[in-house]
Amino acid sequence: MKNDKMDKSRVAPDDPDLLLQLMESTNDCLWMFTPDWEELIFANSAYEDIFGRSVTELKEDPENFVEAIHPNDRQTVMGQMAELSNGNPIDLEFRVNPEVDYETWVWVQGEPVHTETGEVEYVAGYTRDISERKDYQQKLEQHREELEQSNESLREFAYIASHDLQEPLRMVSSYVELLDQEYGEQFDDEAEEYMQFAVNGAQRMKQMINSLLEYSRVHTDAKEFDETDVNEVFQTSRQDLELLIDDHDAEISVGDLPIVRADREQLGQVFQNLIKNAIEHATENGIPKIEVTATERDDAYEFAVSDNGPGVPINEQEEIFKIFQQGASASNTANSGIGLAITQRIVQRHGGTIWVESEHDSGATFKFTIPKVSPIAMQEEEEQP
Repeated sequence: MKNDKMDKSRVAPDDPDLLLQLMESTNDCLWMFTPDWEELIFANSAYEDIFGRSVTELKEDPENFVEAIHPNDRQTVMGQMAELSNGNPIDLEFRVNPEVDYETWVWVQGEPVHTETGEVEYVAGYTRDISERKDYQQKLEQHREELEQSNESLREFAYIASHDLQEPLRMVSSYVELLDQEYGEQFDDEAEEYMQFAVNGAQRMKQMINSLLEYSRVHTDAKEFDETDVNEVFQTSRQDLELLIDDHDAEISVGDLPIVRADREQLGQVFQNLIKNAIEHATENGIPKIEVTATERDDAYEFAVSDNGPGVPINEQEEIFKIFQQGASASNTANSGIGLAITQRIVQRHGGTIWVESEHDSGATFKFTIPKVSPIAMQEEEEQP
C-alpha cells in the first residue's frame, strides 16, 4: 500500500521549473540541438563560463560555439558533430574559449535522441571543464619525463662507474701495492701507516663505486613484475646468506608469506639486505634472533623483519635509508652503508614504503609494503616493448 503522505510530497518528474533548476545547478554545460545543428533547443548558463560566449549568441547562431574552439581542434570536433548527427555517440576532449587563449580544456560526451521510428530527432550531451585535470596530467607527464632523464643519467653513470672509473682506480691500487711490496721494508712506522691509509682508501673507493653501480641498477637492470610466491623468494635469500647465518649462529623464524606481484630478484634482495643488516648489527656477543612476518591490508601486504639488536635511535630512523648512511649503531666497518638505501629504492619502485620501528635496547623492526595493485608497476608493464 502506498504512503499518501509520501505521494503528496513527490514532485512530478516533468515539472519544467524543477528540471531547469537541476540543469542550472551543475557546472557542466548541458545542451541539446537539432541534428543539423541549426537550432538550439537548450543550453544552460554554464556554457558562458566554459566557452566565453553568451547563450543569447548561441541561440542566434547555433554554430557560434565552433568559433570558440581552438583552431587546431575544430576539424576534429566538427567531424565528431557529424558522427553524432548520424546517430553515433561521441566522447572527446578539446580546447575552447579565446578569452583565455584557448587554455580551457573540455570533455564532451554526446548522445543522439531517436524518434520512435529510429530517426535522430535531437543531439544532446554535456561539456565539462577539465582544465585542472589536464594541468595535473601535464605535470605528471613532465615528472615522468624528468624521471626518464634521471634514469638515463643513471645509465650513463653505470657505464662510467663500470668502465672509466674502475680502470684508474685499479691502477692506483696496483701501484700502491707494488710500492708496499718493493719498498715496504724501508718505511718507518709513520710511512707504513700512510701506506695503509692509501691501501684502505683505494679499497673503500672501489667498494663505494660498486655500491653506487648496484644502486643505479635498481631501475636500469630491473625485471618485469610477475606473480611471486614470497615464501620461495625468502627461502632463496636465506640460502644465499647461509654462511653468514652459520657464522653468527643466527636464529630465523618466518611466518606464512603471501603471493604478490613483484620483481622476484629485487624482492629477494630486499629480504637479503634486511636479514644481513639484522645479523651484522646484532648485540655484541649476542645470538641474532630474527622474525619475518606478513600482514594483509586492504590495498597492500605489510612485511616485517624484526631483530633483537640494540635498536635504532629515533634521530637515525630516517637517516639510515639515505645513501652511505650507516648510523652510529653500525658494527661492521666494511659495510658500504648502501644496503638500506637500495632496499628503499626497490620498495619504492614497487609502489610501497619502508620504515623502521625501534626503541633503545629493544631491537628494531623494519617494515615495508608491497601494494596489491601498484600504479608504478602497471606503468612499467605498459612501457614494456
